[in-house]
Amino acid sequence: MNIFNYIEKYKNISFEKEKFNEIDNLIFSLLIYLDFNNIISNNKESITLYEAASIFFSKYTYKDVKKIGISPKEAYNVLKEIYISERYSSVVLSNYIYIGDRNKQFSALTYEFNKCKYIAFEGTDELLSGWKEDFMMAYIYPVTSQSYAINYLRKAISIFDKEVYVGGHSKGGNLALVSSMNQSFIKRSKIKTIYNNDGPGLRKKQIESKNYKRIKNKYIHIVPDYSYIGILLRDEEYYVVKSNSKDIMSHSMCSWEIINNKLTISELSDFSKITALSILTWLDRHSDKERQMIIDSIFNSLEASGVYYTRDIRKIKSVLSIIENLKNIDDNSKALIIDFLKYNINTIMSNNKEEKNNNL
Repeated sequence: MNIFNYIEKYKNISFEKEKFNEIDNLIFSLLIYLDFNNIISNNKESITLYEAASIFFSKYTYKDVKKIGISPKEAYNVLKEIYISERYSSVVLSNYIYIGDRNKQFSALTYEFNKCKYIAFEGTDELLSGWKEDFMMAYIYPVTSQSYAINYLRKAISIFDKEVYVGGHSKGGNLALVSSMNQSFIKRSKIKTIYNNDGPGLRKKQIESKNYKRIKNKYIHIVPDYSYIGILLRDEEYYVVKSNSKDIMSHSMCSWEIINNKLTISELSDFSKITALSILTWLDRHSDKERQMIIDSIFNSLEASGVYYTRDIRKIKSVLSIIENLKNIDDNSKALIIDFLKYNINTIMSNNKEEKNNNL
């Protein structure tokens, strides 16, 4: 059973009869990948999910959305299934914001239903700047999108709110965590649950901070058994769920297995355990300045090669020029990049051999 089976079973059961649950969290954190510009207002002027979807489908086809990436494509399919349902059609949407250029990428949306709120933050989209921010989290806090998320959540939570959920997928999950950590006592008290759906964790300093400790009992970090993204940086505990994929597609929430209204519990694969440990070991061996040197070198090379969207990387000429541009970096940066690649590739290859032997 997956997210679409869940929708089929529960789409005509209201939130009054079946309370908001972790699968609804997945649905709301997925829909934010769609472009609602000029459909949902960026202030408190609201629109129902049914109305927003009707306008969206009049503007965009599946073919339009498919070009953008996997998450928008999946979000489109989910929206198609829920927008005329009893459970979701009357959900109220407001405060949609999207900011994206060569330096930053951020998007957020507020849902209101059954006297509750869900504030969703988008993960990385096709802009290279969004992916760079993911890597920048290794050496700087807060990055631009984290600052935007803190301010957005501060405005989104009202003193009249009783039950607030905050969540997101991939980078959006990290934004949900960081934004919730950095709220006043009154606003934190309104938050019931924080969902980080396979997004990066925190740097050591932040995970040891008072701000994190204040919200950790409300925080759920969901990762698939073959996690690649959610294991980045640090976290104290994972809620591991079963995915029907054993590659990067395990990052897709549509691959996560469900029983009724619950995700299927699993355990982290040896691949993810060893990869997570190798990343942490590598991070501990290098200073913030060294991490920045590596990340800046790689992304400067990408930009010099004309890569501004993730789809540009697929072009053979771009890949060749990236390699060529990396030759021009200083020796210290080059040594750090080679060290990073060798350390992680060797670890992953060793792990793959172990898994193959275990399966014989």
